[in-house]
Amino acid sequence: MSNFENLLKECKRQNPQAMLKLYNICAQPVFNTCLHIVMNDFDAEEIMQDSILKAFGMTDRFLGTQKDFIAFVRKIAVNKSIDWYRRHSKEPIFTEIENETDTQPDDSDEETYPIEKIIEKMELLPNGYKMVLKLHLLDELDFVDIAEILNIKASSVRSQYVRALERLRQFIIHNA
Repeated sequence: MSNFENLLKECKRQNPQAMLKLYNICAQPVFNTCLHIVMNDFDAEEIMQDSILKAFGMTDRFLGTQKDFIAFVRKIAVNKSIDWYRRHSKEPIFTEIENETDTQPDDSDEETYPIEKIIEKMELLPNGYKMVLKLHLLDELDFVDIAEILNIKASSVRSQYVRALERLRQFIIHNA
């Protein structure tokens, strides 16, 4: 039995030390995911804690590795974050895009920029673009998962992603 399986077993028995250890394993990646969506520390932390507590309530049914468990908690957190965003935002996250061909950004004139500059310019993007970029690039969710979470088509997520990359590229180039 692996260390994680033992830890999970102890969490199922409501061992406080084991639960704290599992919490510490999940906290930072789940917090970062929440923060990418709700965009403020306080609410991201609340959602992170709620998500981990919900996952603790399901440990008796969980079978998998530590990486799987973190992904499981992150999925809960993403759903809770999107729900929070929908309740608290006056602007729509996305509009559905019909009959749009998938395009890929043109990488022929590829330049490199410091990550700090890219992140700074990313904050200038509309929230929907910013959310797709962060969920895909930073949280490594695929377009199908993002589409399921946002309740839109995967092709729309891809289009939003391409548009976000292009807008980000324009911000960086024109404000260099």
